Amino acid sequence: MAWKNWIKIAFLWFICLESVVLGATDPGDYAVLDEFRKGLSNSELLEWPTDNDDPCGKRRWPHVFCSGSRVTQIQVQNMGLSGPLPRSFNKLSMLSNIGFQRNKFTGKLPSFNGLSSLQHAYLDFNQFDTIPSDFFVGLDNLQVLSLDHNPLNQSTGWTLPSDLANSAQLMNLSLIGCNLVGPPPEFLGSMESLNALRISHNKLTGEIPTSYSGMPLQILWLNDQEGPGLTGSIDVIASMTMLGDVWAHGNQFSGSIPSSIGALTSLKRLFLNGNQFVGLVPETLMSLPMLQSLHLDNNMLMGPIPKASFSDFSYAQEFVLPIDTRGALLTRSHCTFGIP
Repeated sequence: MAWKNWIKIAFLWFICLESVVLGATDPGDYAVLDEFRKGLSNSELLEWPTDNDDPCGKRRWPHVFCSGSRVTQIQVQNMGLSGPLPRSFNKLSMLSNIGFQRNKFTGKLPSFNGLSSLQHAYLDFNQFDTIPSDFFVGLDNLQVLSLDHNPLNQSTGWTLPSDLANSAQLMNLSLIGCNLVGPPPEFLGSMESLNALRISHNKLTGEIPTSYSGMPLQILWLNDQEGPGLTGSIDVIASMTMLGDVWAHGNQFSGSIPSSIGALTSLKRLFLNGNQFVGLVPETLMSLPMLQSLHLDNNMLMGPIPKASFSDFSYAQEFVLPIDTRGALLTRSHCTFGIP
């Protein structure tokens, strides 16, 4: 009869193993998801069952992914969901990936303090209006963060807190059009994993920090800052030799275009139009082997029109004539030239 006992033991072991693998959803995780659903004005779009309180069980909830009993991903992008995120959102402590982009989420962002497993967070193209001061605390494994096009702290603006410096694995940071103010944060220059920085269409001012020199960025978007915009030279940009895509147009950058920009041998797009650059266009720029797009128009550059081996090239310049030798102010004139 010993073999019957072994069968019973094996059966019980299988049942226990199945409960571990499929498991009942962690009650705290379920409570957060339920609060999230109840706060939405159109929660029916989620198609989450009302007769099932086990989103990680055999009947998995749509858009929810789990590891054992814990929720690890929520993917609800492009669904048109409307409403706030629950204040208790950071109790989903095993989250690694959230796709909330392109919805109609509103209100204050919940704190992400303590979401130490979070790697990818897409919150762009929503209507969040406030970001809490401790939002970035404890995001130790964060690799990608996008908050583009949210009207955060619209009346006062906000600055990126240094807590983010602890996210040493951050590779892609996108904060386009979300009311950042002040100078570009110094601490970003110490983030050795960062290869894409998009902070355009904000209200940033001042110069590019020298701490950014030599950063391993491949993408840098600084364009179209509201108000005075960014100023100073672009020597720091010329030191980022891994860059392939630079958007710096629509600011107040000045001085000459440094000849050292020729070291950016991977550069494919460079947009410097709408600034205050002067002097000649360096030959080292025009001879870059990968360059496909170059916009230099609406500056105060001088010299002959450079010859480009690619079609996406603009060079129209503006000049204002000075006071003549008789002391009379000459009529304001604009001399524009460029390639046909």
